[in-house]
Amino acid sequence: MKLSKILKSMFDNYCKTFKDVPPGNMFR
Repeated sequence: MKLSKILKSMFDNYCKTFKDVPPGNMFR
């Protein structure tokens, strides 16, 4: 499994878990 797919999977899980939180806050 490529790193990009792992990151995408983690990001998708993050979005599902924190629907009410803007994803941008994660990278600040």
